[in-house]
Parts: sequence; C-alpha cells; structure tokens
Amino acid sequence: MNVSVTHVVFKIAGEAGQLAAFDARLKLLFAEYQIGDEVDEQHAAELLHYDLKVAGGIPFPPFALASRDFPELTIAAEWIDAASGVRGAATILAGALTEQKIDQVAATGAGHAVSIRIEPNGHLALGIAVVRTGPEECRGYVLTGSEDALFLIMRDADGAIDLLTTEGAAEWRRTWHIPPNGQPAYRTIEPARPIADRDFQELEKIAQDFVAHWIWFGNGPREEIAIEVERYERLGYEVNAANLRSAALHRIRGGNDPAEGIRYSEPDAEIAWVEEAIARCWPGR
Repeated sequence: MNVSVTHVVFKIAGEAGQLAAFDARLKLLFAEYQIGDEVDEQHAAELLHYDLKVAGGIPFPPFALASRDFPELTIAAEWIDAASGVRGAATILAGALTEQKIDQVAATGAGHAVSIRIEPNGHLALGIAVVRTGPEECRGYVLTGSEDALFLIMRDADGAIDLLTTEGAAEWRRTWHIPPNGQPAYRTIEPARPIADRDFQELEKIAQDFVAHWIWFGNGPREEIAIEVERYERLGYEVNAANLRSAALHRIRGGNDPAEGIRYSEPDAEIAWVEEAIARCWPGR
C-alpha cells in the first residue's frame, strides 16, 4: 500500500540534567532506527520537543527504549495523519505505553460503507469497506484476521454475481461466479488482469482509510499495540494478524450478544448484497 505521512510531536518535561542525558540517549537510538533529517527539535530548559513527519507508523520504539533508562520522565506524544483523518495521543512512562487515545478528525468510513463480522473469540471473520462504482457494481477492500484483498463485484439483471479479488499484487487473480439461487464457483484468472493505476490508487486509499479507523495489527511494535493487547486479554479475545480496534468494538457491540459474535453493517439496502456475496465466497476457494 502507499504509505501516508504522519505528523507526530513528542514532549518530555523534567529536570534539565535528566533531559540532557535523555536527549543524548535518544540521539543514539535515532541513529540505530535511522531517524534523522525528519526531526525538528525545539527544546527549552525544562522541556524537550521533537517534531517529526514520518511515513509508515509512529516511531514509538526509540522513545520507549530511552524511557526505560529514565523512568522518572513522562513522554507525551500527539499525532495526526491528515490523509486518513486520524488523530491520537499517547503517554510513555518507564518504557511502557500507559495511555492511548484515538480520535477521528474526519467522519468514520468517510467515502465508503463498512461491514464487520466478529466471532465470539474476537477473531475478525470479515471486515469490508465498499463504495458503489455503478448501478450494480461495487469496489473496495476486504480482510479477515489473517488475510486481505481488494475486490470488484458485479451483479447482472438476472441476479448473477461475479466477484474478483487480488492476491497480493495489483491484479485481479481470483474470481467467483454465483448464479441466481446457486452455489459459488471459483476459478483462478489466467492470465491475471492488471488493475488500472487510477483504480488501484483509489482502492488503496479505501483500504488505508478503513485500516486507520478500524484495524490494529498483531505484529505491530510492542509499545504501539500494548494497550490493544491488554484490552483483548481482558475481553478473553485471541490476538490475530489483524484485529478490530477495541474502541471500534465498543462502538458496535450494542445490540449484539458477544457470546454469539458481533455483526455490524453500514451499507444501504441497495448494496447489502455485497456483504452476503463476499461472505459466501472469500477467502475460500
């Protein structure tokens, strides 16, 4: 996926001597993590201020490692990703991420509708972000707890449905045909059909926005996912490669019996068929 740029500020307040030692330790960690020219430092006598514009994620690790050596200092971080409309704040103390808050500057799911299915153990059975691109055609992004894909889905006048998905590359590689009142039939597309650059960029933007608002990844930096892991443990949920954010879980649990899983859907009635069709086909063969 294309990587957006996040603007993040770290502030550390404390005694001048400790701050100077902290700054020296952090400089070594910046070199180790290859964080350099993107850092703008605006320090004062009792405050360290690091202003960064970074791609690919918030650089918590060097700050968390330095924090372990200076447990009396509290690190406050604030960030915003203008492309996805996500704003957040976190606190690091003694090397651990102790608080984290995520806000949505833009409306959740802006530009696309969302469907979510969660199993009783917390496993993400299905997550879909979908936009209408024609009277009976939709495109979007779909994922489970272990895999993801871009998709294109069409329905003809008789009710037959064709679903196309990617499998890693920017090309349509897999397809299912669902006849009216029939069972899905799968085949591999040979040769694979490349996705036009403009279409791919639009689909990538949908995927990025969806992930930013709804998903956290189990293989993320320990300091970055610590709070989500702890919340999942309290709920008795298992952690997978991809997981629904605990804040999102809280929003959509109402009206569901957690013992039976969670289902949430935003699509209007005219495109509700998309969720049902994808659930019948993908990611199976």
